[in-house]
Amino acid sequence: MIVGNRGSGPGMWRFPAGGGTFSMQAYYDHTERSVPPTFEDSQGIVDLQLQYSANPIGAHTAVWGAEYRYGMDRVTNSTYIALLPPNLDQTWASLFAQDEIALLDGLRLTLGVRAEHNDYTGTQILPTARLAWKWAPNEMVWAAASRTDRAPSRLDHDTFAPGQPPYLLRGGPNVLAETADDYEIGYRGQITSAASFSATVYHTVYDRLRTTQVDPSFTYLFYGNGMQGTTSGLELWASYQATSIWRLYGGFNRLRQSLHLTPYSIDVGAVQSIEGTNPARWGMLRSSLDIGPQAQFDVTVRYVGALSQPAVPSYTALDLRLGWRPRPNIDLSIAGQNLLGGGHAEFTDVATRTDFKRAVFLKVEYRQ
Repeated sequence: MIVGNRGSGPGMWRFPAGGGTFSMQAYYDHTERSVPPTFEDSQGIVDLQLQYSANPIGAHTAVWGAEYRYGMDRVTNSTYIALLPPNLDQTWASLFAQDEIALLDGLRLTLGVRAEHNDYTGTQILPTARLAWKWAPNEMVWAAASRTDRAPSRLDHDTFAPGQPPYLLRGGPNVLAETADDYEIGYRGQITSAASFSATVYHTVYDRLRTTQVDPSFTYLFYGNGMQGTTSGLELWASYQATSIWRLYGGFNRLRQSLHLTPYSIDVGAVQSIEGTNPARWGMLRSSLDIGPQAQFDVTVRYVGALSQPAVPSYTALDLRLGWRPRPNIDLSIAGQNLLGGGHAEFTDVATRTDFKRAVFLKVEYRQ
């Protein structure tokens, strides 16, 4: 069971400052999670974000800012699993800067860098670069290269099992941040007054992916960074305004993965597990029809390819939605999901997975 409460919600303030715009956002998030009989967790997070957007100076438009987050985690452990220490306060901080440079008419180069600090692995430097060419009024091609990372969490660093010694799993005291170098080339355009299309080709190089390692003493396991590899793919999206009241949307994604262990790693199961948990193909088609000025009827067909580890069959699903807006601030809708029957699974082992059956939802939304 998970119970969450975000204080009074995020607060955002914007006001002119020194020839630009300064914005500040702050929020408090409190979450309580109970997973009997393994553990209970109570967590509070305070987050503050600052950003300054300068007015253009010549060909340059700069943005810079900072973020600070403070987390308070309180865990009740069990005999099955433990997070040690059970009570931990952590901080995360980051600084970023970005400059958008107008090279030529319609040609822009964006350069940026972010420095992120966490308590486990220190500071990471994450650069990015993007070149966009609007070669026609309604068409643009672009290319981008960037680095991102996933800093270790408490589950990576502090998990022990069972919850009392002798431990068979002893966390990851030396676990590092996972990194990804991402390269993309894309096109986006309004082909006709009624049709738009976008395509993106991407290639990502991963390093230091988390694995479960065996200690040289062969007496316990620990988390390390013994896997690397690449993913490549193609993503397509399109929309078409068939008539003034009928719109069509579609999307398709093709993914290829190649992961392997580093020479010192022996976690063979990790490669099969990660490669098998992402479908190689998925697609979506949606029809949206306006039934008069206040009603809308949507039909969506979704296809998701099979998974190999654990084995999950591919499936096709049909969703229907009828919406009605009796007043500008009131929305009523009835929706049906997975209407082709039989149900389908989406993930996890056959012994523990959940089948998603037909479902009907009634929704009422009121806005002041």
